[in-house]
Amino acid sequence: MKKTLSVFLLMTILTLNGCTPMTPATSTPLPRSEPATPTETQIPTPASPTEVNPSANQKAYTNNTFGLSFQYPSNWFGPGEDVSGATLRVEVGSDKVYPYGEPPAQASDVKDSYNVVVQYTKNNQNPSWKDTYQPLLNLKDGESLASARSLLIRVKQLNIGRFTGFEYITTLSETAQTDHVYIRSVMLVDEQTNDLLTILGQPINVEVSDGAQWRAVYQTIDEANLIFFHGIVESITIK
Repeated sequence: MKKTLSVFLLMTILTLNGCTPMTPATSTPLPRSEPATPTETQIPTPASPTEVNPSANQKAYTNNTFGLSFQYPSNWFGPGEDVSGATLRVEVGSDKVYPYGEPPAQASDVKDSYNVVVQYTKNNQNPSWKDTYQPLLNLKDGESLASARSLLIRVKQLNIGRFTGFEYITTLSETAQTDHVYIRSVMLVDEQTNDLLTILGQPINVEVSDGAQWRAVYQTIDEANLIFFHGIVESITIK
């Protein structure tokens, strides 16, 4: 799949879950007209790469206006930073990072790359995030909700400072007939201030060979970058 298409899909998902004109990175809401039943889903726990130390050779990102800081691998590209009103959006990744909303001049030849978007909104007044957050509240770790279009999997509950929320996976249901989507996300909220923080990780420019199961390919790339995704999440501080 070309990177341009993957970025387009990412922006579409972000738009569907609008927070401000530059929207929070949440998963596609489940259709309200389609009942969904929780089911048990096996959450893979990959072994950490023995030669990778996520705390070594890190770059530091800081935005003093928003009071947001985090670290990411020194050999990754970025940060691509965009501000719209009360929302800050920062993108980093293992392939080139382009300005938000601008497609690359040419398709990347770096296969199976990975990017992470950190988005922070102060005093968020758009309640659309609850369309994803509320179903996660009603699930247990490892349970999922499936509709005709999407599959929402709760991985675990998280607490970072004054923020509480969840790590989860958004992908396509077995019956969906659209382009491939596999996104690992963290959604955190401060209920006192209505501040909303989302972190979204996604395989990019994925090459699926003939006869391969696309979801297994995307999952493998996601797991290979899981230590970096969690490293970014765990390094986040907000003043």
